[in-house]
Amino acid sequence: MAYKSGKIIDGHGYVDILVSPDGKVPGQKYSALVDTGFSGFISLPIIAATLLGLKAHTTARYQLANGKLSEPVPLAYAFGCLDGDSFVQGLVCLSEYSSAVIGVDFLQRSGKVVFLGSKNIGIGMVDEADLLAAVKAAKPQKKV
Repeated sequence: MAYKSGKIIDGHGYVDILVSPDGKVPGQKYSALVDTGFSGFISLPIIAATLLGLKAHTTARYQLANGKLSEPVPLAYAFGCLDGDSFVQGLVCLSEYSSAVIGVDFLQRSGKVVFLGSKNIGIGMVDEADLLAAVKAAKPQKKV
């Protein structure tokens, strides 16, 4: 199984991604936080999205970890991928935060899983049958 490795910085995993407005141009490279608590595709700082030429088409509100709803977040269509992979389309959040973030929708659309170690992070493809077999094998066995 091939995977892309990233780095752990202050306990947070980062990987390199490319974002493109049309999926054709080379795309802009970002070091993105891998956030499995973020259900969205990609979140980019507003200035980065503006430089890419992204324009918000709609807004959405997200339920936060504390149960409250966020303020409306602008969304734009764009394409993203891990550096070296093929682009997939999704909705990019235009954020006030200063760094790029990838969420669960990015992982699903890309067909990727996350591997987390003590000093690094990897994102790669895995065969679903192999994954299900590993999960089944990891379940505690009942004592007879």
